[in-house]
Amino acid sequence: MCQDQIILTQTPVESAFAAALDEDRAERFTAELPGARAAILARLRRALAVEPLPQVSVDPRAFSHPVDLLTALRWPRSESLVTEVSHSVAGLALSRTTSPLTTPFLSRSLEEHEQSVVDGHPLHPCCRNRTGFTALDHLAYGPEHRPVVALGLHPAKDHVVFGDWPGELRDGDRILLPVHPWQADRLGVPTTGTLTAYPLMALRTLSAGDWHVKTTLSAQITSAVRDISGDSIATATTVSDFLSTAVEGIELQANRASAAVLTDGEPDRRLGVILRDKPVPREGETLLPLAALRAHHVPDPGAWLREFAELTVPPLMTLLARGVALEAHEQNLVVGLVDGRPSRVVYRDLADIRVSPRPGLPTRLHASPEALRAKTFATFFATALTGLIGTLDAPDAELWDVVAKTVPDTPDRHALLHDPLPAKPLTLMRLDPGTKAWAYLPNPFRS
Repeated sequence: MCQDQIILTQTPVESAFAAALDEDRAERFTAELPGARAAILARLRRALAVEPLPQVSVDPRAFSHPVDLLTALRWPRSESLVTEVSHSVAGLALSRTTSPLTTPFLSRSLEEHEQSVVDGHPLHPCCRNRTGFTALDHLAYGPEHRPVVALGLHPAKDHVVFGDWPGELRDGDRILLPVHPWQADRLGVPTTGTLTAYPLMALRTLSAGDWHVKTTLSAQITSAVRDISGDSIATATTVSDFLSTAVEGIELQANRASAAVLTDGEPDRRLGVILRDKPVPREGETLLPLAALRAHHVPDPGAWLREFAELTVPPLMTLLARGVALEAHEQNLVVGLVDGRPSRVVYRDLADIRVSPRPGLPTRLHASPEALRAKTFATFFATALTGLIGTLDAPDAELWDVVAKTVPDTPDRHALLHDPLPAKPLTLMRLDPGTKAWAYLPNPFRS
């Protein structure tokens, strides 16, 4: 690494990343650092404006690096957040060194669309944090870098399986448990053979053959360590079966099976897998996560949004009235486009739903009516729809009027159209992971 690149890096993580890269990539990385710092600063300044954070005693505009701002704030228990944000800046700058896709937008595969999302979560200050990853790990496993990943197949004798585990992943009385190579290296897990896979937006979920494979990664990625608890392994297919009978109007990417290695007789949260059948595009259809639409110019945005809202708003609000809240943000909603127009919506990653208390479902999913409403409003309206409307070339107020016309007459309609809109306090959640607080945004339907 040349002296100029040393000068351009401002944190140990930035310096370590630059030193690990070849000369050309290191130059591009350091060139992207100022923009990455500004992007993370913008997320933090938004958080200061809308989240119930501790008192601020400095002027956020006086800082050009988010780590310097967080250090000056001197918030209690902020050491982890400072570390995560420093990694996020470096990870975002590295993400922006990737070459753009050349495949025409409507001709891309689902995997290409997943990997086209370069900046990660549009609001989270830890959008590209992967604490525990080196720069080379980012390049080897980050979806935005479009790698091919060889999942190791671990012959697990002591294991537990739920659902329809495929025969292709069995070896006699053992299952062949797909293990992410980053995890296998750190745990010293023996493997026999590999499964060719392509990382999706969630990074630890990969497309492999006919499946989407949700693996375990004991690394802090965006907002959580991505292990899979024993309870999640045991209930993955139960939750999926419940939703298949409860959800109408939105398709589900069902959990086909789950499995984990048993350690001391219990599912090991470091070595678990959830398998889902891969969505198959229909004739003439393009499948993409909603987040990938940010890179596409939508003609006739009012009509496009009306069609999308008609596919999503009535089912989500009806489901909420029945006591079920989906985590319907931009990563979990897969949209089917035919000739560029919305034709269907698929909901995926079922682990974070919440339901009114009912037998047969784990108590960790149970929530009050107020919490169910907040989850639906925060993930879909305050995040997914707000982000989508912000990218469409039409006045926001007109577009929210379009959405309002699709809201059904359910018990939550008045609150949605008139009350402040709850939003996840993404920065506060990193300071205090156990917080029950919400941020509140001005109601966009009343603008």
